[in-house]
Amino acid sequence: FVIVFLYKFRFMKVLIGYMMFSSACLLGVLGGNLWYTAIEIYRWAVDKFTFTMAVYNFCIVGVISIFWAKGVPTFVTQGYLVATSVILAWQLAHFDAWTAWCLLFMLAVYDLCAVLTPCGPLKALVNLMQHEDAPEMPGLLYEAELPPEAQRPGVPRNRSDVANSIPSDIGNSGDEINDPVVDDRSVLTPNQPGPDENSVHIDPPTIEVPLAIAHVYNLEVISSKAMELPPPENPTVKQLKATVVVKLPAEGGRLERIPNTRRVAFLERDRFGVPKRTVWVDKQGKVFAEVVDDDDENGSSRGNTIRLGLGDFIFYSILVAKAAQYSFATFAACLLVILAGLGGTLVLLSVYHHALPALPISIGLGIIAYLVTRLSIEPWIEAVMRTPYYV
Repeated sequence: FVIVFLYKFRFMKVLIGYMMFSSACLLGVLGGNLWYTAIEIYRWAVDKFTFTMAVYNFCIVGVISIFWAKGVPTFVTQGYLVATSVILAWQLAHFDAWTAWCLLFMLAVYDLCAVLTPCGPLKALVNLMQHEDAPEMPGLLYEAELPPEAQRPGVPRNRSDVANSIPSDIGNSGDEINDPVVDDRSVLTPNQPGPDENSVHIDPPTIEVPLAIAHVYNLEVISSKAMELPPPENPTVKQLKATVVVKLPAEGGRLERIPNTRRVAFLERDRFGVPKRTVWVDKQGKVFAEVVDDDDENGSSRGNTIRLGLGDFIFYSILVAKAAQYSFATFAACLLVILAGLGGTLVLLSVYHHALPALPISIGLGIIAYLVTRLSIEPWIEAVMRTPYYV
């Protein structure tokens, strides 16, 4: 609740300072303790000055990589985030069995309430971050880049609520387009009227686009080498993918062909030249849209990435560590069900399109797998191995 309070009233310097101090203490103090333990176990010959300087540099570089990240390679930032989760999980794994398992169960329940209930702090934080003027939230988030053709689960990047919420400056009609050729996941709705009749006459520009995009933006087709004009009302898939020459409004947005891409894609700009989204046509003649973020305009790779809170990694690691302390079978079972639970969470993200807790499914399945493996599967395997069977 303190973090939500600081973020709500824009005490960003205090919040960022707190996050940086916490990360520095974790990397420096707890990380130094971990390295000191390793030195004692493996009997490495390290003097105090070298050890102190190494831990100091490890701490400073880690804070810069996590919170500044400009000019730092992605793998360095990811490595420090993994190191952070390993260090904290190693410390928490020293709890006794009952404390650790009860802590994991209670954290899964808390995560469920904090994200989904109306009074939950994480729910309030997500709502604050969705405001247009909301600053970027500093946090320990593991970020992985997806392939260019992949779609981020849970983020309506190519979904209709994103496309429909941004008015289009391209088009000649204010009526919503409900064209059956457009997939319902990314319907583009032009709602900007054409140029004023009293304005100075300027020859409108033209561009070659697939017929499906011309239908979506309600653009006038002036010529085509692939079909006769006017285009049919119910075009085939081949006709939807065919290239036609269309007339853009004299005053309004523009479409530009994006070169050097795997697919035939177009960049939509508003009347001021600001990029808004890219559109393309798939093999079935359906139009898809991808909103252009500010990070994409600045050359950042965060436009097609997926993020997971580092706390989730930490508690996954604790569960696997406690399972590994009993036997390899419980370790393998918990590891597999945690990955399965994380995949199930990502599927739910792609269905519900809003923030969901990442702990309950994985932790719940992990606890069940641990108990079933320890109390049922392992005794059965041991009994089978002790009893000879003759075939």
